Order: sequence, then C-alpha cells, then structure tokens
Amino acid sequence: MFRRGLLLGLTLALAGCQTVGPRSMKVGRGQYNEVVQRTDGEQLLLNLVRLRYRDPPLFLEVTSIASSLSLELGLAANSELGTFKRAGMPGTSVAYIERPTITYAPLHGTRFGQQFLTPIEPRVLLLLYHSGWAIDRIFKVFIQRMGPLPNAPRASGPTPDRAPLFLEFFRACELLRELWVAGHLEFGETLRGEQAVLVMHIEPSLAADPRVAELARLLGLPGPTTTLMFTPTLRSHEPGMIPLVPRSLLAAMYYTSQGVDPPASDVRSGVVTRTVDEGDQPFDWARVTGKVMRIRSTRRKPGAAYMSVFYRDRWWYIDDDDLDSKSTFSFLSQALELLASDVKANAPVLTLPISAG
Repeated sequence: MFRRGLLLGLTLALAGCQTVGPRSMKVGRGQYNEVVQRTDGEQLLLNLVRLRYRDPPLFLEVTSIASSLSLELGLAANSELGTFKRAGMPGTSVAYIERPTITYAPLHGTRFGQQFLTPIEPRVLLLLYHSGWAIDRIFKVFIQRMGPLPNAPRASGPTPDRAPLFLEFFRACELLRELWVAGHLEFGETLRGEQAVLVMHIEPSLAADPRVAELARLLGLPGPTTTLMFTPTLRSHEPGMIPLVPRSLLAAMYYTSQGVDPPASDVRSGVVTRTVDEGDQPFDWARVTGKVMRIRSTRRKPGAAYMSVFYRDRWWYIDDDDLDSKSTFSFLSQALELLASDVKANAPVLTLPISAG
C-alpha cells in the first residue's frame, strides 16, 4: 500500500509539472502586468504632487522581475489502531511555491539628466503626434514658447508667484486643433537645406480662411500662409521660420503639476506658492491647466478614482470621469517610456522556471 501511495504521489507530481507552468503563466503574467502598470501610475501622480509642493521628485524603476515556481512533493505514513488490526495508511502532499525577486533602481545622475532635463527633441513631438495625441495637448505640455507667444514659461519650474502669460498661445493652439480635427492640417518633418525642420501643412484651399489669417498674425508672420515651418531656436533670422522652444520632461511635469489643487489651508500657511495677478488677486491655475490636468485631494480615500496616492496626510486623485486629465496622464506616461534611457531598454522580465522537488 505504501508503494502504491508513493507511485500515486510521483504520478501527481509529474502531471503537475506538465500543467502548473502554463497555468501559472496565465494567471501570474496578468497580475504582474497590472501591478507594474498601476504602481508606475501611482509613482507619476505622487511626483506631480511633490513638484507642486516643491518637494524633490524620485523615480524608482522596476528593472527586473524574476519569479521561480517550484513543485514540492511530501509523503507521510499514518498508523491506525483497531481492536483486531493495525494498518499503515500512506499519504501524499503536493505544494507549489512561488519565489518572486523584484529589483528596483533609483533614477538619478547622468540618466536622470538625459531623460528629464534635456529639452524634448522635435522627433519626439512627431512620434507623439503620430501616436494619435492631439496637436494642442502636445504643444501645451511640451512647448513653452511658439514664435512670440509664451506658454507660461515660468510654470516650467516651481509654481511662480505672478500670473503667467498664456492666452494668445492658447488661442493659437485652439486654431491648430480646429484645423487638425477637421482634417485640414498635417504635422511632419521636411528638409531645409541640410537641416530637418518641423512643418505644418494646411490645405491650400483654406488660404483665405480667417483662421489661417489669425494664426499668421498671432505667430508674427508677414501674411497668411498654409505652410508653417518651425525651428528649435530662441530666434530665427529666416523669413517665415517660427522659433519653437520646447520643454524638458521635468519642465513638462512642473507645468502639469500646476493642475494640483492644494487645500486652502496649505495656501494660507505658505506651504505652497500663492500666485496673484496684476491686481494682487489670487490667480486660478485652472485657467491654464483646466483642459490639461486637475488633481484633487481629500482626507478619505476616494471611492471611484482613476488614480490615487497618499501623501502629506491626504489622498490625491484624478477623477475617473475627468477625460482631459486622464488623457494627459496617459500622455505623460507614454512620454516617460519614450524618453527612457538605453539603460532601461530591458523592460521588466518575468521568468517562471518549473522544478519538481
């Protein structure tokens, strides 16, 4: 009977080895994927709140995930005493044990400088555009000046104490969006001599459209044109070329963090910067970031939030029905991955070796 129990246990172990691998991958891969995605989002939200409070940001990368799954077989013999007989009753046990190993690495030094402090290159703007992101969202987040139009340039750092200049820039973005949504505008790259420059082509049939004339006036062009050419410099001496000053990724995060809505008590106590307009009245940053990002706070954990994180004794969250904020949050997440250094080229890997004990 003992031999039969041993044989049965070995049979179960071999069968388990053949089935536990695929099953564990089916369940485990999705769970690891979900947790990494959620914690990456919580880290980004946390750093946006930190920037609003002038606290230093920190990114802790998941550099690897290794999970070993082992199958362990146990045998036991129990004695049963009766009035007339004694029998040995063999028993078996099978256990699956997972031993995950997760490696983290703080992002700092040269890697941090390359990824977060270097101004966005024109090709990145094009990659984001061809990924389907709206032209106005790309420009509001990653461009701090377009021609003569400032887009709250001081908001590219800690919250300024004076109201920013942004209205004409926003109007130009509104016109670009209208043309883009209607399918009248394409954004791409062209060669000017030996230099690659960004270019926007508006349908030639709209040359007399009032929006084209207004756009040319806002951008300081000598007259209406259906071809807008941009150069990543502060000034351009070539006629028709529009200077485009991009933000770095950290500057874009600072700009987005102005959408963090701190409690009034923190503003009164001076924990966060109080921004005022020319009449020394409080400036509402929702005028700048209302269609970009809105991060609220509450004492209790929000029930239906798209993303939430606990910091400074409060819960900070993005409403699940705030589509603009959700879009910008996903947009920033994609930009983070796009601008990741080559060191992070090896994404978190999940391995599930199966061994029978």
